[in-house]
Amino acid sequence: MIRRLSIGLVAASGLLAGTGAQAEQLCNHEVHEKFDETRVYSRSFIATCKPGSYCRVVTHRLDKSAPLGFSHTLAFQRADTTSQWHILLVDVLELADTQAGFALTIDKNPALNVSGQAITTPVSVNEYAIEDVLSGKALAEAKPGDTIRWSYTQQGGETSDVRFSLSGLTNALEWAECAQAKLASGKSSPPEPGDEKPEYSPPEPDVPVDPVGDGRD
Repeated sequence: MIRRLSIGLVAASGLLAGTGAQAEQLCNHEVHEKFDETRVYSRSFIATCKPGSYCRVVTHRLDKSAPLGFSHTLAFQRADTTSQWHILLVDVLELADTQAGFALTIDKNPALNVSGQAITTPVSVNEYAIEDVLSGKALAEAKPGDTIRWSYTQQGGETSDVRFSLSGLTNALEWAECAQAKLASGKSSPPEPGDEKPEYSPPEPDVPVDPVGDGRD
């Protein structure tokens, strides 16, 4: 069976153009319901939890020349409250040479080298999941950091060095962990759809693109 090329957390027609959802509170944050996700905005990140408590924290690298307005995605995702956060990286337009490995650099720290054996493509050929231990190390350094760089080689031989802002990551993770626990326990329910639009003005140049589901719909 041919695996399709994912467009990675597909963008809506405009950048955060308004969710059309009633604002409610969960874990001391104003939340909104869209595409069956309960979500909050935290600076450069969107934090979302789906029914069943699957949660992710995601940001994008803007590229106005790309068809969807972004070229790369960085996400931290967790299946449930007993699981570890894992890193998922997406190159929307190209394929990476996973056997050449990746390098993740947070601020000016030494690069965290990720071998090809630690990289999998569990769903789509351009979505790259990082194994448990390296994901944990990278996340521990990323929480107090300002930027993270993903360096890798494309299958055509061209090198890529992609920068993501880490602004808002810690708050987004804290909300997701709280929301995941409450949604899983049944003590909270997703908000009902409504007509209000969220107030949100993220910083440039790392404005997160409003994702549609998880890019696999």
